[in-house]
Amino acid sequence: MCQGIALLDEALVLARQERAALESANYEEAMELAGRRGELTDMAWNLLDEAAVEDYRSRLAEQARLQEELTLIAGRARDEVRRSLNESRQQQRRMRGYHQSVGLALQ
Repeated sequence: MCQGIALLDEALVLARQERAALESANYEEAMELAGRRGELTDMAWNLLDEAAVEDYRSRLAEQARLQEELTLIAGRARDEVRRSLNESRQQQRRMRGYHQSVGLALQ
């Protein structure tokens, strides 16, 4: 097996680990894994072996499929964070209103 294919295989392993990290809300680890995965893919591309083009193509297609999954998972996580932030802001507004009411009542 050529070195480029081995790098792409390792990148696929990292993509699966990245998916697991996103699913467990470990976003820092997911970002680190995504960076390493990109580096491995770039390195593999630079080592492209004409004899292994079909092997490259199949592994890159699998990476593209995983990337679509990762994008969906990350989008859902982003939406959840936004929802949580909006709820937090609403709670802060309620608390400010409560404190103002208490302050006026004590005057």
